[in-house]
Amino acid sequence: MLITSWAWGQAMGEEDSLLGPQTGDVAWSLRNHGLTWETPQMTLHLDPWFTVRHITGTPPTTSEAAASPWDNLRGAHFEAVLDGVWQVEGSLEEMQGWAGAWDATTMTESTALPGWGRTKLTSGGRVDVARARVTSRYSHISTQGDSLSLTTAYAPMQWGGLPSPLTFSGEAASFPRASVTWVRTNGLSAQTTAARWTGTERGPTGGSTESLFRQTDAGWINVGWRNPAHGSLGLLGGVLRERPWTGELAADSVGQFAWRSWMSLSSTWRNASKQLEVSGEWTSHQGWGVATSWRPTSTWFVNLSATRLPALDDDRIALHNAGTPVSAALRPTGSADALWRTELHGHWKTSQWTLGGRAATAGTFSVAETWIAYELQRDWPLHLSLGAEIWQGANHPTLPTEGARLRVGVSNRMGMTPGSTTFGAP
Repeated sequence: MLITSWAWGQAMGEEDSLLGPQTGDVAWSLRNHGLTWETPQMTLHLDPWFTVRHITGTPPTTSEAAASPWDNLRGAHFEAVLDGVWQVEGSLEEMQGWAGAWDATTMTESTALPGWGRTKLTSGGRVDVARARVTSRYSHISTQGDSLSLTTAYAPMQWGGLPSPLTFSGEAASFPRASVTWVRTNGLSAQTTAARWTGTERGPTGGSTESLFRQTDAGWINVGWRNPAHGSLGLLGGVLRERPWTGELAADSVGQFAWRSWMSLSSTWRNASKQLEVSGEWTSHQGWGVATSWRPTSTWFVNLSATRLPALDDDRIALHNAGTPVSAALRPTGSADALWRTELHGHWKTSQWTLGGRAATAGTFSVAETWIAYELQRDWPLHLSLGAEIWQGANHPTLPTEGARLRVGVSNRMGMTPGSTTFGAP
């Protein structure tokens, strides 16, 4: 369906209309993007996101009977290009459901869900949570081919090639940040970023809004080299400092509000056929890890990784936002000793069918999930899916020590937690 939209430009003339809404074409579709709006200066796509799945299996361990065994997620995703140089992308989601064992067992607090942030635990062990993400990027290409870009975002950041990154994960909870990036034609790049994270400690006056929680200022610089045929190498160094409330800085005798630093080294290597790739990351604050990926065909993908997490101590830096790590959530709740975490990911995809799974062990905890899905809509996306999860050794207020669950319905993503990202997610 195609509709021509008329706005101020019709009455003001073409030149004046650049200051406000303009004439454009709006198209709705069930086969392509849900809505496409095109003007001479902009192209925007808007798609719905939703998940409705029935859950059977091990119920939560709560004093109340498990209620409403359904996953329920509603949201929307948009992407736009303005004047050919600005790229804007974002999403808004709201979810009620049972958190999957993969995420629930790493919750350090019952009110902080990895990938989402602050959440509310409702009756029957369900979580009620919402999140927003938006990124805008301006890029300029010089006459020599180098690029300079400015990025502002309320979204997580990705660093490194591990399936569960040690420093920054693109699937963590959102936080405000701004970056300037320079990329040369020979693959060299440099980026500087300033960000702010929200803690869980309330201010002296109490309250519940974000501004009344302890804030942390953070900044980092990363330099790297990338060759699409061979691999990449990157070095990141950053600092952070908790923001004091009134009167705290003068009374600080232990250096609580001093700047603290961390570092990460990341690398990838791939063979000439690009079927085999080896990734590694070392950090000063959270150990190190290596991963091997094998892609024998365009439809198959397998990844095996091992990560060594150090023992927790009071002097170790924790990069947290909204009660969750800005990296992947790696450590089971309650574990403080050094431990190994191993993961196995697998993915097979055709034009309409997707089969995948992932498994992890960390200390005494182990979890595995698998799913099969038939694609109903590619651009949104939307799948008819069947998923299963099994776990053992969990330590969580509402998650039994061991159990198994089955989820069936329609979903925009494949993870057992509604909205959690796995392979091929938007």
